[in-house]
Amino acid sequence: MATKTIGAASEIIPANSNRRSLAIQNEDGTDSVYIKREAGESLTVSSTDHDWKLSPGGSIAFNSTIDGIRAIQARYTGVSSANTPRIAFFESEDLQR
Repeated sequence: MATKTIGAASEIIPANSNRRSLAIQNEDGTDSVYIKREAGESLTVSSTDHDWKLSPGGSIAFNSTIDGIRAIQARYTGVSSANTPRIAFFESEDLQR
């Protein structure tokens, strides 16, 4: 699993046309993280404009069968409620070689 520290609004996971599943976990014990699926290039995520709030220790997971392929392949941004919490994320891809 990859990890990233979140502070100000930033891209946490870029769009990926090969992605088939995605999991994100807030590893912090005190701060919340706000996650948003972004359609465009701008960063619009905030504590009042987000799709999901991950409380301390919280997680969310998506897969292409249940959530749809567009949702899985989208770009995700995040912002913290305070400080710089760390998130962990995992994605699987469908690659044929």
